[in-house]
Amino acid sequence: MNNSLKAFTKEDITERATFRLHTASRLIQQMSIAQLKVLDLTQAQWRALSGVCIQPSATLQQLTAFAQISQPLMSQAIKSLEDRELVSRKTPITDKRSSVILATESGELIYQQAYAAMMAVDEKIISILGDEDSQKLKSLLDAIVIGFE
Repeated sequence: MNNSLKAFTKEDITERATFRLHTASRLIQQMSIAQLKVLDLTQAQWRALSGVCIQPSATLQQLTAFAQISQPLMSQAIKSLEDRELVSRKTPITDKRSSVILATESGELIYQQAYAAMMAVDEKIISILGDEDSQKLKSLLDAIVIGFE
């Protein structure tokens, strides 16, 4: 081993904010995946369906921006949701070059169920941190996002 390189300890790594954020994110993601699996949804499909339900008549580009996932992943998620007849595409009369995506009645129902499932994840976080610290965490995470944008 090169003597000029510092040997880092386990504590040097695990005490870093990035390590802790990654660990927390992984655990929350595992719980989210498990909640959505019951409804046969991936996280990308959940984000896509959420966008469609809260932004009716959104374009693929608008949904991609909302969900913060890549356009190919969003296209794949929308295609899967279309195959399950949870969303449909419509071409507006005013602009034939693009299509808007709408939730079907079945899509709205799955969205409501998925929202409740994802609320269980939020409730778990609140049960661990409490209301006040949960709000602080959201503020801190917002500050990180703004700082990196």
